[in-house]
Amino acid sequence: MLVKVGGITNLSDARYCAGMGVEMLGFGVVEGQDNYLDAEKFQEIRGWVTGPRVVAELFGIQHPEALETIIKNYRPDYLELGLKEIALFPSLPVPFILSLKDTESSQNLPYPPSYVHRDSLSISDDDYPVILRVFSIDDLKSSLENSKVHGISMRGNKELRPGLKDYELLAEVLEQLDEDN
Repeated sequence: MLVKVGGITNLSDARYCAGMGVEMLGFGVVEGQDNYLDAEKFQEIRGWVTGPRVVAELFGIQHPEALETIIKNYRPDYLELGLKEIALFPSLPVPFILSLKDTESSQNLPYPPSYVHRDSLSISDDDYPVILRVFSIDDLKSSLENSKVHGISMRGNKELRPGLKDYELLAEVLEQLDEDN
C-alpha cells in the first residue's frame, strides 16, 4: 500500500519517513500557508533524503504564474491541490493528487488526477485510486480492508526541538503496515 506523509517541515520527519519506506513526502510550497517550507530549506532537506517522491502541496495558491517558480525550485514528482486550486490551471505540467473534502466529488474534472486524496470515504464516486488519510490504527485496518483504497496518508508534525520528535502514530502505522506485508 502506498504511503504519503504530507506537511513535512523538517529534516527529522523527512529522514524518518524515508527510512521507514514512505513513498511520497509532501511539502507546503505556497508562501503564507500552513507548513510552508521555503525552497532553500527544502533543498537542504532534499540533499539528505533519497527515495521518496516529492509532492508539492499547492493549497492556497492564488496566482497560476507562481507554479513555474515552484516547479523550478522544488522539482516535484507530483502536485497536490484542491478543487479551488485546480480551477486556476488549464493544465498541469506534472502528475497531480486531487485533495477533496468529504462533500466534494471527483466527477467532471478538467483533466484526470493520478490519485484522489480524502479524509474519509463518505463519497464513493471516485474513478481514481484513493489515498485515504489515517488518524489511528483502526483507520489503517479499515483502509486495508477497502478495495477502493490504494494508499494512506498522514501528516508530519513540528519538532519539539531540533532532532526531538514524537513519532507515536506515524511509527505505529508504519510498523503495522510492515507487519502486514
